[in-house]
Amino acid sequence: MKSLPESTKFAHLGKPGTAFSKGFQRRLDILKTLVDFKDKKILDLGCGEGVWLRQFAKFTPAENVYGSDIDPESIQKALDQNPEFKNFNLKVGPAESLDFADNMFDIVFQNEVLEHVVDDVKVIRECFRVLKTGGKIIIFTPNKGWPFETHGMFLGKKYYWGNIPLLPWMPKSIYKKFAPHVRNYSNIDLVEVIDRASRYSELDQQNYEYSISYHKHVFPGFDGMVARFGILGKVIRSLILSLERTPFHRFGISHLMIVEKL
Repeated sequence: MKSLPESTKFAHLGKPGTAFSKGFQRRLDILKTLVDFKDKKILDLGCGEGVWLRQFAKFTPAENVYGSDIDPESIQKALDQNPEFKNFNLKVGPAESLDFADNMFDIVFQNEVLEHVVDDVKVIRECFRVLKTGGKIIIFTPNKGWPFETHGMFLGKKYYWGNIPLLPWMPKSIYKKFAPHVRNYSNIDLVEVIDRASRYSELDQQNYEYSISYHKHVFPGFDGMVARFGILGKVIRSLILSLERTPFHRFGISHLMIVEKL
């Protein structure tokens, strides 16, 4: 566990991926069996430095790939590394107020974003707004069943970066004392967020019909364990990942939910 200042930027905004890891590739491989990305207009919400943008551009023209992130530095890095994504494709702003038109996208993708936002219900409502009818919201977000808090914790005036055992299993009042910067979700919690986001609002006089077409949990890619332990690490990883095909998937690190706008 590493001790860092309370003001550490990624503690509050999330730590963007800087490379498309084998763990990310595994997530994409799962998604390819569930979602058709070919020639779709895709928004990567919370795109960070753009590692997923490059992958989506393998399935659809670059002009169909869009990104949004609250951090201007991350967006600038994404533009520097991906000149094919012109300025109009990448937007800086909060996920609660997306700078995109109604009914614009076939897919809105979030990889470990929802847990960091100010208002998760508003974020999902914005996803519904910018999504075409028949479009899909793809959500990866932390699962309360996983026994480690992967976003570190605050203690006093220090931020401790690392995996904190059993913190997600604590009562919410205790959890929030140490992890006010992040959320994790039970199955019920996540479904409730989606449902609340869909309901009629006086602000826009709109409600959204939806269907949850897929909801399971995934385990980590264990890239570090394999790098450290070699063949033994691969064997352990294979055994743990096989749990995804059993009821024990409920203890996975993240929810994978696909929500269709009807």
